[in-house]
Amino acid sequence: MTEGNGKSMPERTGKRGAVNYVLTGDREGNRSTRLAGQIIGRVLDRDGGRITGRAIAAILVILGVAGLAFVAYRLLMIDLILTLVGERG
Repeated sequence: MTEGNGKSMPERTGKRGAVNYVLTGDREGNRSTRLAGQIIGRVLDRDGGRITGRAIAAILVILGVAGLAFVAYRLLMIDLILTLVGERG
Protein backbone atom coordinates (compact mmCIF):
# COMPACT_ATOMS: atom_id res chain seq x y z
CA MET A 1 0.00 0.00 0.00
CA THR A 2 1.39 3.37 -0.97
CA GLU A 3 0.40 6.89 -0.06
CA GLY A 4 -0.06 9.85 -2.38
CA ASN A 5 3.68 10.53 -2.52
CA GLY A 6 4.55 6.98 -3.60
CA LYS A 7 6.12 5.96 -0.27
CA SER A 8 5.03 2.69 1.29
CA MET A 9 3.55 2.68 4.79
CA PRO A 10 6.33 0.54 6.37
CA GLU A 11 8.98 2.86 4.91
CA ARG A 12 7.30 5.93 6.44
CA THR A 13 6.73 4.14 9.75
CA GLY A 14 10.38 3.06 9.79
CA LYS A 15 11.52 6.65 9.28
CA ARG A 16 9.25 7.88 12.09
CA GLY A 17 10.47 5.09 14.36
CA ALA A 18 14.08 6.03 13.64
CA VAL A 19 13.41 9.68 14.52
CA ASN A 20 11.65 8.66 17.74
CA TYR A 21 14.52 6.34 18.62
CA VAL A 22 17.10 9.09 18.08
CA LEU A 23 15.10 11.58 20.18
CA THR A 24 14.12 9.30 23.08
CA GLY A 25 15.67 5.86 22.70
CA ASP A 26 12.18 4.40 22.19
CA ARG A 27 10.69 3.40 18.84
CA GLU A 28 7.15 4.36 19.86
CA GLY A 29 7.96 7.63 21.61
CA ASN A 30 5.55 9.85 23.47
CA ARG A 31 3.22 12.45 21.98
CA SER A 32 5.81 15.19 21.65
CA THR A 33 8.42 12.98 20.01
CA ARG A 34 5.82 11.63 17.59
CA LEU A 35 4.95 15.23 16.70
CA ALA A 36 8.63 16.08 16.20
CA GLY A 37 9.01 12.95 14.09
CA GLN A 38 6.05 13.96 11.96
CA ILE A 39 7.46 17.45 11.36
CA ILE A 40 10.95 16.19 10.53
CA GLY A 41 9.52 13.43 8.33
CA ARG A 42 7.35 15.82 6.36
CA VAL A 43 10.24 18.21 5.78
CA LEU A 44 12.39 15.31 4.55
CA ASP A 45 9.57 13.92 2.37
CA ARG A 46 9.02 17.30 0.73
CA ASP A 47 12.68 17.50 -0.29
CA GLY A 48 12.79 13.95 -1.64
CA GLY A 49 14.48 12.51 1.43
CA ARG A 50 17.59 14.68 1.08
CA ILE A 51 19.04 16.55 4.01
CA THR A 52 18.89 20.17 2.92
CA GLY A 53 19.30 23.45 4.74
CA ARG A 54 15.56 23.53 5.36
CA ALA A 55 15.64 20.08 6.96
CA ILE A 56 18.60 21.01 9.14
CA ALA A 57 16.85 24.23 10.20
CA ALA A 58 13.68 22.30 11.11
CA ILE A 59 15.68 19.80 13.16
CA LEU A 60 17.58 22.57 14.97
CA VAL A 61 14.39 24.48 15.76
CA ILE A 62 12.74 21.37 17.18
CA LEU A 63 15.80 20.53 19.27
CA GLY A 64 16.02 24.15 20.47
CA VAL A 65 12.38 24.21 21.57
CA ALA A 66 12.77 20.84 23.29
CA GLY A 67 15.91 22.07 25.05
CA LEU A 68 14.21 25.26 26.25
CA ALA A 69 11.22 23.27 27.50
CA PHE A 70 13.55 20.91 29.38
CA VAL A 71 15.45 23.79 31.01
CA ALA A 72 12.20 25.55 31.97
CA TYR A 73 10.86 22.34 33.52
CA ARG A 74 14.06 21.78 35.50
CA LEU A 75 14.06 25.37 36.77
CA LEU A 76 10.42 25.04 37.80
CA MET A 77 11.16 21.83 39.71
CA ILE A 78 14.21 23.35 41.43
CA ASP A 79 12.11 26.38 42.45
CA LEU A 80 9.39 24.09 43.82
CA ILE A 81 11.90 22.04 45.81
CA LEU A 82 13.62 25.12 47.23
CA THR A 83 10.26 26.63 48.20
CA LEU A 84 9.25 23.45 50.02
CA VAL A 85 12.60 23.23 51.81
CA GLY A 86 12.37 26.92 52.80
CA GLU A 87 8.89 26.44 54.28
CA ARG A 88 9.99 23.50 56.42
CA GLY A 89 13.09 25.17 57.78
